[in-house]
Amino acid sequence: MKTFKLVSFQLVDDQEKRQSVSLTNGLIINKEDGENNWILEAVIDKKWYDEFHVLLKDKQKVTVEAKITKETNDPATFIATVASITSIGENRISLLMKGVLKERRLHYAEMLLEDLINQGLSGQDLLQQFKLQLRNRPVKSTSKK
Repeated sequence: MKTFKLVSFQLVDDQEKRQSVSLTNGLIINKEDGENNWILEAVIDKKWYDEFHVLLKDKQKVTVEAKITKETNDPATFIATVASITSIGENRISLLMKGVLKERRLHYAEMLLEDLINQGLSGQDLLQQFKLQLRNRPVKSTSKK
């Protein structure tokens, strides 16, 4: 098994909308079992408890994007389930998830270009936004505050 630092974590819904989950700390473990199984542990704010408890109770699979080791890395996509939720003090929970690394069909640049075209951009506006966002790797976010 190999362990890495989890630096960012997002939930992805069926419409590809991403919801950032702010991390206090986190790690991710490649089980190296030949099946692409990983374990994610995230220390997050307790405000997320209800949302993740529903996923735990219903054994619901969820798509998760995780950046590993450094923020500038492309996110890895997992299909995961919540394995446990543990309270840490008054304001934090430890979220343990088990997931399978999803094979990426589209690269980030292709997804970004498609998104910008769907927004109606073309010509120089499209090129300018594409270059800017490719450099900055922005995240579609409906972050919970």
